[in-house]
Amino acid sequence: MATIDQLSQEAQQTALENFIAFYTAHYHADGMDVLSQLDQSGHVADINQYLLDNRSLTAEDVKNGLLTQRRGNLIGLIQALNISFNANGIPDTPWETWLQNIVADLPQGL
Repeated sequence: MATIDQLSQEAQQTALENFIAFYTAHYHADGMDVLSQLDQSGHVADINQYLLDNRSLTAEDVKNGLLTQRRGNLIGLIQALNISFNANGIPDTPWETWLQNIVADLPQGL
């Protein structure tokens, strides 16, 4: 298992594209407040600002823009989340399962 920065360039691209699909789907559906709580470096804010500024773009253009203009933020966020990947860039725990586990572990209100 490898971290995002240990992957080959091709595997890292796969990992980033898969994360973007996961992230943007939740950003548009229910926000990514959970990630904001886990991110101490402002990566989520930078990614969200890009999404807000470019909301009129197609999904493909958003993906390409994130890969070129927010690549460092994406890598930094994934590193902060302590996600490990196989040699092909697939996370050990699928993103949806990972999110469900994180949400389940959050303290619930009184």
